[in-house]
Amino acid sequence: MLVKERAKNLVLGALVADAATMGTHWIYDQDHIAKLAPSTPEFRAPNAADYQGVPGYFAHEGREVGDLSQYGEQALVLLRSVAANDGAYDAPHYAAAFRSHFGYGGAFTGYIDHATRETLNNFLRAEDAALAQVKGIAFDGNPKVTVAMITKALALTRQFSGPVLRTEFEQAVRLTHDDDATVDYGFRVLDEILAMTPVFGAWDVQLPAISKLPGLALCFARDNGDGVLQDAWSAVRTTNDHPTAQAHGRVAARMMQRAVHGDTVRQLVDAGRAEASPEVDTLLADALGRMDEDANSVTRHFGLACDLDYGVPAAVHNVMTAGSFTAAVRRNIYAGGDNCGRAILVGALCGAVYGVGGDKGIPHAWLEKLTCRDDVEELRVDA
Repeated sequence: MLVKERAKNLVLGALVADAATMGTHWIYDQDHIAKLAPSTPEFRAPNAADYQGVPGYFAHEGREVGDLSQYGEQALVLLRSVAANDGAYDAPHYAAAFRSHFGYGGAFTGYIDHATRETLNNFLRAEDAALAQVKGIAFDGNPKVTVAMITKALALTRQFSGPVLRTEFEQAVRLTHDDDATVDYGFRVLDEILAMTPVFGAWDVQLPAISKLPGLALCFARDNGDGVLQDAWSAVRTTNDHPTAQAHGRVAARMMQRAVHGDTVRQLVDAGRAEASPEVDTLLADALGRMDEDANSVTRHFGLACDLDYGVPAAVHNVMTAGSFTAAVRRNIYAGGDNCGRAILVGALCGAVYGVGGDKGIPHAWLEKLTCRDDVEELRVDA
């Protein structure tokens, strides 16, 4: 299997696993899930009745079979951003795409988790701070011009940098205010905004931190070294500005990269552990010391909730023991709790390792159920 094929399968695996799991997401009763779906739990239609009388939270009203949870949506947003930049990660572009998709008036309708909510709030606070900062610049013109300059500057700093940013900014200003004095004022506004502290995400340690990382598939394919870890660091920090999130993000990114470049499950897990902080490696070592236990018990041991310290070691144990994409996804579903959060990592790694079809790969029938499959195909993930 070629690197570009594994990169595409990494994305498809993550999204298929997320969509397959969404119907039982956040049911915190493993026995209840087994009763709901004794043999084929995947692609269950979200139903509030399934959550009655058991610990859980029904978050996906209105979603249909084959749709993504908010975790898969994050991966898709980053994937689109990378594709729009010819296979390269661009932090301002991704931040703008994230805000456009999840923010007010965006395309996403569904559950907004804590990290996403706080990230969007951070963007709004940054705009207010920019307005206060710019008011200190002397300007005798119409106050509406100041607002226009801030709007243009904030929008373009999320898409461009360096000389290109200044060129694009001047062009945008001259479209509405084609005089040198206003352009000069605009550049002073731009410089004030560039001097401000960058906007990052929430102080949050939950699984959405790593859910976007399959969107770096093209970057993983083209960079077999350490450069892509910096891209992953930036993408994680966009929504989860916390050392624990960064630590798990580095491990997850390295494992995904190695899966794309043909490592076995054992090899990619070892590569991930080589990047781990002492705290994260202790968790992974604990998970790997439980190879004779089933996924349900291991997930209970670490915790069914959304924290990275719970979900990542449980996901790694699952990938190490399942032996196929189907088995890994079903085990993850039955393990309950934040199974969608774990599904992204489980599906990405198993998709890249086992491919599509056959006894171990992503089932073709499951791919057909994925609502966004055509979208992924059009993005040329394997370019």
